[in-house]
Amino acid sequence: MAGPIIMQQAKLQPRIHFGYWHLLYWLSYLLVKYTHLTILVPLQDESAWPYLWIYSLITLINIIVTGMLAQHELKSQRPLFNQLQRLLLVLIPLCCVLVVLRQSLVMSYATTALNDVDSILKYATAFMLVLLPIAGWLAVFMLIKANQLHLSGLLQQQRLIKKARQAQLKVLRYQLNPHFMFNTLNALNTLIIEHNGAAAEQLIGHLSTYLRHSLTNQHDQFIPLQQELDALYAYMAIQQVRFGQRLHLDWQIPQHIVKVRIPPLLLHPLAENAIQYSVAERAGKIELNISIELTQSTLTICLAQPSASAEDKWPQQQYPTNLLNLAQRLELLFGTRANLLLANSDNGFFSQITLPREPLDDSA
Repeated sequence: MAGPIIMQQAKLQPRIHFGYWHLLYWLSYLLVKYTHLTILVPLQDESAWPYLWIYSLITLINIIVTGMLAQHELKSQRPLFNQLQRLLLVLIPLCCVLVVLRQSLVMSYATTALNDVDSILKYATAFMLVLLPIAGWLAVFMLIKANQLHLSGLLQQQRLIKKARQAQLKVLRYQLNPHFMFNTLNALNTLIIEHNGAAAEQLIGHLSTYLRHSLTNQHDQFIPLQQELDALYAYMAIQQVRFGQRLHLDWQIPQHIVKVRIPPLLLHPLAENAIQYSVAERAGKIELNISIELTQSTLTICLAQPSASAEDKWPQQQYPTNLLNLAQRLELLFGTRANLLLANSDNGFFSQITLPREPLDDSA
């Protein structure tokens, strides 16, 4: 719901700003005209009041007509030249009507000195007096319209960038590995053959938890850290059924996890590769440490063997595809504020994600 509201406010904002400048322009013009008339007209031994109400009437007509015209034209997204043509089709006739109206009122109520003046010169002078404020208003409108078109272009560009970013994130998001399903079903088949119904039931429960988490988080809307950890518990429980006593897990998770939210399916690529490069490719018992450290500025999640270190070498060209996708995904979501450390050597497998704390805070 927030998206349409923001867009609606973005569309209304130029009209609200123009209404302010519209009134300010015409009232400023009227103030200048009042000052001019009250100073110069008495010098001609004439009363200023007829001129004041005549120009007040003309200004009121201008406020109403140009205001309605602007409100209508600000809704359109036409090029500036086409916009100018449409405005001139209304403003030129308006100017001609106001010239006739002004001259008629001035000659009837303000002065008789113009009766002896040539009609062409008389109306040419009136035309200039009426045209100048309308031309000034037109210039203000075109400046605001140009700014509106520029702002609309920027918003459209931002929408396209956001859509492209979302599409790229969708491609980079981890997808379920078919080998994981094959190995899990194979382990389940073994339990069934051994008539170990309780263990088989637990395995099905863990698989259900993990699949539900994967299928219900298809977007990059942040989810509670505890929810991501529950899926990680389920995944690791499945792997312990598969590898038995060879795999020992050391969970170093704070008892009371502060409410933070992280992108979904962020930990699974680390867990999958930790299993692949430690237990699956090595003989003997393997220990994996899973730790979380939360400070005022960062959240650090580490999956590693005790003997492994971030200083061990692992060329990026050798990274598996899902870890490369994870690195790109972190860059799209957090920019340079996120850090992914990976290492794989004879000392073991090491992986660590460091995220900025601020965008993770749970405000819900």
